[in-house]
Amino acid sequence: MEQMNSAVSDCLKTCLDCHQICTETVAHVLHSGGGHSETKHLVALLDCAQICAVSADFMSRRSPHHAHLCGECAEICEACATLCEAHEDPDGQMAKCAEVCRRCAKSCAEMGSA
Repeated sequence: MEQMNSAVSDCLKTCLDCHQICTETVAHVLHSGGGHSETKHLVALLDCAQICAVSADFMSRRSPHHAHLCGECAEICEACATLCEAHEDPDGQMAKCAEVCRRCAKSCAEMGSA
């Protein structure tokens, strides 16, 4: 089977990193309680984690649909980053999540336009 090209491989890794940070951030929000555990933010984090995992799956199996899915992933990651940046962030978790989401959004947008 042919080797995965480096752009796809890099995007796949970025998606997996984003899945992980969003999942960690959900747990962080739920365990810390506080002011930013609203439903809208939790749903965005879960949506982002899920689309990143699905995008990584599609890229891993070289699905012909991965580019389209990566375009959607970019949009969802960008929205999640915006919500993370809008919240109080005393320990830096939201900033870290937003940074990874933006990196994934950029990578997936490039993959979606390829």
